[in-house]
Amino acid sequence: MKNRLFIFLATFLMMVAIQTEAKKIPFTVDAAQFRYDDTHSLCEFYYSFPDTALRYIKNGNKYIGSLRINLQINSSTLGVVDKKKWISDNISDTAIRTHRRNLIGQKSFILSPGQYTVEIEIYDINDSTTNAKTTLQLIVRTVPKNSIALSDIELASRIYPQNSSSADEVNSVFAKNNFIVVPNPKHEFIGTEPSLSIYSEIYNAKTFAHDSIRVEYKILDGAKREQFTVQLLRPALSDAIVESTSIPLDGLSSGLYYLQLMVQSVSNPTDNITAIKKFYVLNPEMPVELAPSLSEDELFHSSEFATLSAKRVEDEYSKAKILATHAEVQLYESINDNIAKQKFLYRFWKERDPKPETPQNERLDDFRKAIAHANTFFSNILIKEGWKTDQGRVLMKYGFPSQVDRHTNESGVRPYEIWYIDGKQGGIQFQFVDLKGFGNYIQINSTAIGEPRNDRWFEQYVQMFDSGSNQLDPP
Repeated sequence: MKNRLFIFLATFLMMVAIQTEAKKIPFTVDAAQFRYDDTHSLCEFYYSFPDTALRYIKNGNKYIGSLRINLQINSSTLGVVDKKKWISDNISDTAIRTHRRNLIGQKSFILSPGQYTVEIEIYDINDSTTNAKTTLQLIVRTVPKNSIALSDIELASRIYPQNSSSADEVNSVFAKNNFIVVPNPKHEFIGTEPSLSIYSEIYNAKTFAHDSIRVEYKILDGAKREQFTVQLLRPALSDAIVESTSIPLDGLSSGLYYLQLMVQSVSNPTDNITAIKKFYVLNPEMPVELAPSLSEDELFHSSEFATLSAKRVEDEYSKAKILATHAEVQLYESINDNIAKQKFLYRFWKERDPKPETPQNERLDDFRKAIAHANTFFSNILIKEGWKTDQGRVLMKYGFPSQVDRHTNESGVRPYEIWYIDGKQGGIQFQFVDLKGFGNYIQINSTAIGEPRNDRWFEQYVQMFDSGSNQLDPP
């Protein structure tokens, strides 16, 4: 039986408000992945910023504002994988003093599956004090070949057939598969008659669904409660199908919502796949409705932790223990009932949620991204699960490093790495050494509070010694 639920929430919704000393630049970034070929994905980055974010210079009878954007994609194993630099201009007949529109753009990259760090820098060409940088984590997936598959959801402000008259007025960079898809990076649908425009791609439908597929669009509110559902029947004409539609939202009050898209084989309903995307409705005639408050017990039973088996509970705790206090460890180890352990995990992550007013737990999302990265890149002959390595523990506890210095093939020294993490304790460092040559890097020194420190780490563990030396084992 194939019954898969792929939820793409945190990986590919990246809303970034970039702060500079001069002024705040509301620069929003979103991304979506589509199949390019059997071994690569097409990763599209969409960005948006208001026209008032730029400083305008008069040139003849025009006013010109220009934003330079640098986007670089890094791999922890390959270094710089790709990078692009471009200028986004806005030209106006009159000076821009009040907001008129958002400026929208798109850049595409072809990437192999893996974990990447995306660095984005922006500069106002006419104002040197306005510049900023942000870093995003990106996981590129493989598209399965043995089942129905689904791309990410792209939310759009407009979708036209490429041969329509309206398409002639739009930048061709938004063209794909005979459509012009103008992205909506902010996921905001505004007006008294808002409509949700959706673009996605369905793969392997003809091979596995044969005749037809059922496409279900479900609208959920901020608490994941169903508001309404739209079901469509599509012919399975090929193994690469464009799925595009528009859903009226005029009956919804202003607020946060989720779009849940499910694709299902009609002949085999258990073969299905689901994706979810967050969006916002801003309808001046339909103000925000306050949701009824739920008790902690009701919230627990609606959470993922309420369904965990005893084995899954122990697995989740073994990872969460890296962040746990001594009192939390003692409390968990005194519990024998599985439901009580489920509630412990629910409260454990609830207390660490940086934005408890939202349905998403950003700290838990980041923690799981770190686990996935560690299992992909830190597994070795000695330790099969990368999260159990020293590097995995540091990644899960302190987050992704701002910079990594790798020394792998230097004469007279063992392979070692230095991690710099800027956002913790005013900036901390970790030194890891591959003592046995199996790719298992041991933490030897750190400047972080509460971590083992050894100022002579380089002399004692990195420099190679004769066999007769009495070099100490690591702490």
